[in-house]
Amino acid sequence: MSEPNAHSSEATLLGELAREVLIDLYAALSGRSPTAVRVYGEADALLLLMRFDPAELSGLREMPFEPLIDTTFIALPSMIASAVENRTGRTLYPGNLSVCAERGLAVFAFSALGEERDDRARDDLFASLAPASRALAPS
Repeated sequence: MSEPNAHSSEATLLGELAREVLIDLYAALSGRSPTAVRVYGEADALLLLMRFDPAELSGLREMPFEPLIDTTFIALPSMIASAVENRTGRTLYPGNLSVCAERGLAVFAFSALGEERDDRARDDLFASLAPASRALAPS
């Protein structure tokens, strides 16, 4: 019975960390904090909902700003996933990104792996590529 609670609290912590990273990245892009960032999670799914002021990212007025915002936001999911993995060892897989620039709304979807990264796996990264005779040779 304690396992689901442990999983949900861990997912909550991952979501909160992803939220903090998104706030920091948005502040780096616009010079201001987003209007709001909410975290929603269920099982291995994680959603970050961000409200922002489109005028903060509009850039030059003679250029349409919606493509600029879409292009800017497209890199954020990978950056969020990398920061979370570096801090926790947990892998978030970026999913869909939905941006409605005119409403100042962005939704970032992620899937979280169930287990922490095993640092030993990095050492054995190419072990499966070793010739079969080497694997059978006595040590």
